Amino acid sequence: MLGFTVKQAGLLSTFQDKGRLGYQSEGMPICGAMDQEAMILANKLVGKDHGPVLEMTFMGSSIEFKKEMAIAITGADMQAQLNNRALNMYQTLYVKSGDILSFKGLMSGFRTYIAFSDILELEEVYASQSTYLKIAAGGYKGRKLEAGDDIHVKACELPKFGKVVKLHRKDQIRVLLGYECDDFKSPQDLFKHTYKVTNDLDRMGIRLEGGALEHKEGADIISSPIIPGAIQVPKSGQPMVMLRDAQTIGGYTRVGTVISCDLDKLAQKKPGDTVCFEAVTLEEAVKIKKEWLKALNEICLADDRRHFSVSVAGTTYDVYVEEI
Repeated sequence: MLGFTVKQAGLLSTFQDKGRLGYQSEGMPICGAMDQEAMILANKLVGKDHGPVLEMTFMGSSIEFKKEMAIAITGADMQAQLNNRALNMYQTLYVKSGDILSFKGLMSGFRTYIAFSDILELEEVYASQSTYLKIAAGGYKGRKLEAGDDIHVKACELPKFGKVVKLHRKDQIRVLLGYECDDFKSPQDLFKHTYKVTNDLDRMGIRLEGGALEHKEGADIISSPIIPGAIQVPKSGQPMVMLRDAQTIGGYTRVGTVISCDLDKLAQKKPGDTVCFEAVTLEEAVKIKKEWLKALNEICLADDRRHFSVSVAGTTYDVYVEEI
């Protein structure tokens, strides 16, 4: 069943889910939504515990719906519009056949997410429907969306309306120093500098520019396993943070690792934005993760719309009023 057609592709729009866990030993990156929190909240709003969402980077796609369904938009504010009328984010939205969803332009953040109440018919690779562009696997034909793409779905019951409030995020990116920090003359310098996001960023990693970290000997090490969040430091001394599509091994010294729930914040950084790091202990990192998961699990869907029953020519209609 045809769900929607892509009218304008946007800059980089791909389908992503929670990622591929347990396959790094086979050389397969984790992949998945860059902002996991935004993905989780979007899915909640369309009545799902999990599932692929459309991740749009910097510039939104335009899509025409071919059937009725519910959607939710989270993450970066790209000024969403339905049939040229402004839409609220972080709430359930109902669309019908012929409706056109579009985005005027980026206001804040870097990546926007759309969840759909219907089940998207996408390619699954290694237990995930996430798109991995480097090997053209998963998602829709293993690539980013293009104008004219038709996305098919399996229809599901429409969910109840709901709103959520996105979690409050500290601006600092918290880091757990690793055993290779001893390879630097002063690893604590990482927390003294403000770094700028360069133009050299993608789903694999993000290069930063700022105070250089000086190695005791050299930047190169024997290649060893690496994970999203690892902060590699090449001989330039400028850190680069590995993200969701990070390779499975790396050969530069790693000063530390960004804690998992703060990777979401890095996902919303665009070129020119600044990054400040903050040190945490292992115990603090575990506590932060538990509190984050608890907060997500306890988020309730609220309906603060005003409801009226209106009778017209003997027929009674339920009318809901909300602010845009």
